[in-house]
Amino acid sequence: MSDFANEHYLIIQILHLLSAMTFGGVVIFEVLILESLHGRFSKATMMEIESGIIRRARQFMPVVIVVLYSTGILLLRAHFPDLSIMPQSSFGRLLMVKVAFAAVVLVCFVSAMTLHFLNKMNPSIFKAIHLIVFSCVIAIVVLAKAMFSA
Repeated sequence: MSDFANEHYLIIQILHLLSAMTFGGVVIFEVLILESLHGRFSKATMMEIESGIIRRARQFMPVVIVVLYSTGILLLRAHFPDLSIMPQSSFGRLLMVKVAFAAVVLVCFVSAMTLHFLNKMNPSIFKAIHLIVFSCVIAIVVLAKAMFSA
């Protein structure tokens, strides 16, 4: 572990967990709760609710994403200064899979933001991206638990 990671490991880890909880919580809320409201409210009401939530999320989610990924990289480098040795342990192999899921989430996030700014986002793409990200978030949580149980 680098000196920086050694001295600040706990802070980095806490920031990573808090940002992961925030990001994951928003995704889980949108998929499990918000989606279930579509049958209960009119289309106009749902559009108003969703646009309000999305507008609020856009205010803080970019910061959450930056903190989540930057602390994730710092934690990765703290555990594996030499990335070539990652496959040699079950912890490292699980972390590699977790990083792959995190990369998918990042691609989805960037794609969603790009589509939004280009005015190309539509409800079916929005829903598909959320389901992909939701699945990845669940997989990342399971992998994180498995990493520290292995």
